Amino acid sequence: MSADVILKDVNKVYPNGFHAVYDFNIEIEKGEFIVLAGPSGCGKSTTLRMIAGLEEISSGDLIINGKRVNNVAPKDRDIAMVFQNYALYAHMTVYHNMAFSLTIRKVDPVEIHARVMKAAEILGLVPYLNRKPKQLSGGQRQRVACGRAIVRDPVVFLLDEPLSNLDAKLRGSMRKELMQLHERLNATFVYVTHDQIEALTLATRIVVMKDGYVQQIATPKEMFDKPENLFVAGFIGTPPMNMADGTISNDCQYFEHVSGLKLKLTEHQSEILQNYAGKAVKMASRSEYVYIDDASLAKHKDSQFDIHVDYTEFLGAYNLIYGTFGGQDIIAKVYSRDEISADVIRSCFDMEKVHFFDIETTKRIR
Repeated sequence: MSADVILKDVNKVYPNGFHAVYDFNIEIEKGEFIVLAGPSGCGKSTTLRMIAGLEEISSGDLIINGKRVNNVAPKDRDIAMVFQNYALYAHMTVYHNMAFSLTIRKVDPVEIHARVMKAAEILGLVPYLNRKPKQLSGGQRQRVACGRAIVRDPVVFLLDEPLSNLDAKLRGSMRKELMQLHERLNATFVYVTHDQIEALTLATRIVVMKDGYVQQIATPKEMFDKPENLFVAGFIGTPPMNMADGTISNDCQYFEHVSGLKLKLTEHQSEILQNYAGKAVKMASRSEYVYIDDASLAKHKDSQFDIHVDYTEFLGAYNLIYGTFGGQDIIAKVYSRDEISADVIRSCFDMEKVHFFDIETTKRIR
């Protein structure tokens, strides 16, 4: 596989001195679905706009399809962009909206028709080709915006929060359509979102950003199972990871929680935490790995604790238990349909699945 898009040490500094993106590095392979994720203001849309040519690159190199394109006009970069607001022409039909970019490039009308019809079939838009945008639903408009990108037959599709204007149900169905579209086209997608569900479900790799810096680049599974630092641990996953403050015992056998509770470390954890004997660390656990059932309690005798329950949420297949342990917040995701009414629940961590983070660097200890 050859890289379709390469960003080498790409920086964006605005004239007022604001540094929006720092030393962004990635090689995006042909056919990948890369998701740039992070909170508002983290630099993800700025990065996408630099790839598109809508923002100037302050330093570094942008290579698309083997060619350095820093100073190449957007229309000559072989990219197509789908925006959050669809940007459709209200006075044009669906057909002419999709054909417009080819028409202004003076592509042969026969070729234009063939490309528009092919895109319309892929997206299920054939019955709507003679309608104007105002006669379409939000999801249909989004498909037209995608269709306008498809007819360009670009090397790279750039999508800037394309589903954020849709309601939750429609977002779910459009996510599925985007996944199928990506598979069908086998094209390279770079997609911006602040929605981590979109990131986890769509991406072949996720790039999490914060304050202009890349925090981690990994597959969704790697990022969920092995977050690089505390920020990623708190950002990826619903609910976010449970965090607990404490100290590694002098003999590196226990995590001693601030409340005085001692949790037995695994052999592997004792080894990797040798340099942290007597030092404060953060322990993090996914809510899925906090158990309350009898079998788990019998298995994990050395990592038990009490959750003081604040409230519970019944979500059909599972319950979310919100509470505290040792004065710190905790959420347990319990796959049980039974009603939970107790004020205090005996629980345990699966210590094989917890992570420890360096408080100063915020990085996962490994």
